[in-house]
Amino acid sequence: MNCPQCQTVNGPESAFCGNCGTRLAPATAGAQSSGTPSGYNAPGGQSGYGNPAGYGGPAGYGAPGGYGAPAGYGGPAGDAPPPGYVPPAPGYGPPGQYQPGQSGPYGQRSSLPPANFDLSRLTTVDRVVGIATLVTMISLWLPWFSATYSALGITSTGSISGTGVHGWLWLEFILALALVVYLAARAAWDPLPFRLPVAHDRLLIIGTGVQFLLVLIGFFAVPSTGNVQGVSVSWDFGAILALLASIAAAGPVIYPVAKSYLDSRKGARGAQRY
Repeated sequence: MNCPQCQTVNGPESAFCGNCGTRLAPATAGAQSSGTPSGYNAPGGQSGYGNPAGYGGPAGYGAPGGYGAPAGYGGPAGDAPPPGYVPPAPGYGPPGQYQPGQSGPYGQRSSLPPANFDLSRLTTVDRVVGIATLVTMISLWLPWFSATYSALGITSTGSISGTGVHGWLWLEFILALALVVYLAARAAWDPLPFRLPVAHDRLLIIGTGVQFLLVLIGFFAVPSTGNVQGVSVSWDFGAILALLASIAAAGPVIYPVAKSYLDSRKGARGAQRY
């Protein structure tokens, strides 16, 4: 039944609201004024289940050996909650009952700190890598290769995307998405709410380097014509855009490392001459 005070759904045998403690109407519509539930026959034909003086008929409710009411029990239609009754906290109903619209004290909370997106947390290199990687990811769905067929004076053309001709380029899509999400997280949290297995600079070098290799392989893996006469295959703008964008993403992080390595090699050779 519904509580008239807070509209909480309670069990059919509940005498008090499990949410606010308000007394409910008798659980059984046919309850007697004396407190006896309808349809209940006391042993020995005695009535008077709700008798406050003895909780039953003569000789202790008529049960063998005498059966008395528990202390403080007011029957299904008692006027007050039992002694020591403490109403539960709001949002936490009786066991097995769902309270809609209330989270309760046991609601799960997110362990992530609140995000505060700020692009100033990213360096210039981070921004270049993020934008170029996003362009590379989008270019995978653009036309990469175009095919032209000419026969009997009739020419027809068609195109196919990078992921359409090279299914393994979906690995590049996953890698590019991971890089973009990582840089977005650096802009949203300072410090990051998670730990990385490698340093930031090394992670960008590995990610953009693998991305460039995947795009480069896909760029030069031109589909074969199958030796069909009159058929030619050429690069389309999607492949060119992906190659340029992957170079732009990898260049700012790989070039300083490569230059430092070459300078150290030159210095070592100069020291050996002397």
